[in-house]
Order: sequence, then structure tokens, then C-alpha cells
Amino acid sequence: MSYGLMFHHFHGKGFPKVQGSISQKEFLKILSNLKKKKKILNPEEYFNKVSNKKISNNEVCITFDDAIKSQVKLILPILDKLNIKAFFFVYTSLFKGEPDNLEYYRDFRCMYYKNLKIFYKDFYKILEKFFPNKNKIFFFKYKSNYLKKYKFYTNDDRKFRFCRDVILTKKEYEKIMNLMMKKKKYSRKKRKNLLFMNTTDIKKIDKAGHVVGIHSHSHPTTLKKLSENLQYREYKDSKIILESLLRKKVWSMSHPCGSYNNTTLKILKKIGIKIGFRSNLIIKKIKSKLEIPRQDHAELLIKLK
Repeated sequence: MSYGLMFHHFHGKGFPKVQGSISQKEFLKILSNLKKKKKILNPEEYFNKVSNKKISNNEVCITFDDAIKSQVKLILPILDKLNIKAFFFVYTSLFKGEPDNLEYYRDFRCMYYKNLKIFYKDFYKILEKFFPNKNKIFFFKYKSNYLKKYKFYTNDDRKFRFCRDVILTKKEYEKIMNLMMKKKKYSRKKRKNLLFMNTTDIKKIDKAGHVVGIHSHSHPTTLKKLSENLQYREYKDSKIILESLLRKKVWSMSHPCGSYNNTTLKILKKIGIKIGFRSNLIIKKIKSKLEIPRQDHAELLIKLK
């Protein structure tokens, strides 16, 4: 089966270890093992082969999501040295001074807590205090098979994501997180430049021959729940911003948190997106050019241990 490899966070040389991050050494180990079994195609070649239905099971591509700074500082030099070209999917609200709170929240729970169990414990305490009714609903509605397809999530991870994405509204979730961050005096301003790419980084990636694609504008975790108009704005605005920045047509994307529906696919076709990537391998074959399966690097790393 042909698919894309999906990478997010990296640690080392000024970038602390966070939930799900891997080192440069681990990244090289994944690539080394991959090359024994697969052929890594550059983005244009991968797209052309998929379009012409000539893609082979042993051919894959490399993708990066979320415009994370460590990708530029730690991994871009490795890709350039190995002459590997990749897709970089970025959400664009951060270029308007509105970075995704999810990255701040990830950074906070990893940097200010000894382990995630302690973080989850504090989170649920505040949930019960400020949203007691939602806490009761969460207790009765949680299903243990939620996100089972993502093997690298622990039971606690899946439970937390169910609460965040299904039980709470965005506003409610952010209220809880902001209260926790305020208590521990977390500073977004001090962490911003370490967490996120800037416009110079995006241009550098593009100049190096990689393909930059959209990942929505504001990175909603459940995009498929949005109305057609809001979904359209998420992707159209993102495409306009990125094309203005790069001065070229943008034709690729990945679905944030793997969330999309038929309305999403219709919108992507309408605005000229030619290839799109999922966030898992549930689909065992390429269903459409906008639903290419991907394997998370965490799964690959587990297999190597």
C-alpha cells in the first residue's frame, strides 16, 4: 500500500522533549529503515504517480504538519543533506499573529508537569469545578474505543481528547486550559518563537524545493462539524494567505486531526486543491487524491523498538 509518512514534533538542540516528539537520531533511524523497504518520492513525483494511477505499493512520500519550528531547525538540514523533498502542511492563522492554542497547550502540559497523569488529574478537577454538568455527561458518554485506530495514544490520551473534542466546546476547553496556565504563570509570549514557524521559515522551505500546502487557517480539531461556509473560509483564506506569501499556486493539503467530510472534499476541489492527506491508515488503499492515507511517525518508531 502506498501512503504518506506523517511527522510533527522533534526535540534536541534547544527544543525540549514534548509529548510525541522524536530526536534527529530517531528520525534518521526511521528513514534508514524505510529505505530498505520503500522508495521515497518527492512531492511532485508522488502526485503525478497517484494522478496517473501508477503509484506502487513500495512508493511513499514524507509529510510534516502544523508549522512547528523544530521541523525547520532540526529536520530541514537533514532533508537537504539527504536530498529528500517533502510536503510541509501549515495552518495560516499564525502568520496573522494568531497561533494555534493547541501548540501552547501541548507545550504547557509537557513543560510544566512532571508527567501527563498529573496534568490530566488537574484538568479533570477544574472540569468538575467549573462545568459539573459537562463532567457528568463526560462520565456517562465516554466510549473506550474512541480513537482506537491511533495505536500510539494511551487510554488517558484518548479519554482526554474525547473530553476536549466531543464533550466541551472550544470556549469551555480554552477556559480550563487558560486557568491552568495562569495558575502556573505560563507565558505565551516567551514561548512563541520557539514553537512556531514564521514567514521567513516558510519561504526557506519553499526555496529549498519542498512543497508547502495548507492545513486550514485556524486548525480546528473537528473541522467536519463546521458549516459549509465556515469550512470554505478555513481553506479559502488559508490558500489566499499562503499563495500571497509564496507567490505561487498552492495545490496540496492535509486534514487537521484527520477531520473532514464530503462537504470538505467538495470545497477542496472547488478551490483547486489537487492532493490531500488523512492522518491514519484506516483506508487500506488510495480512495481519492484528497484522501491519501498516512502513517504517524510514532507508529513507525514503535515497530523499530
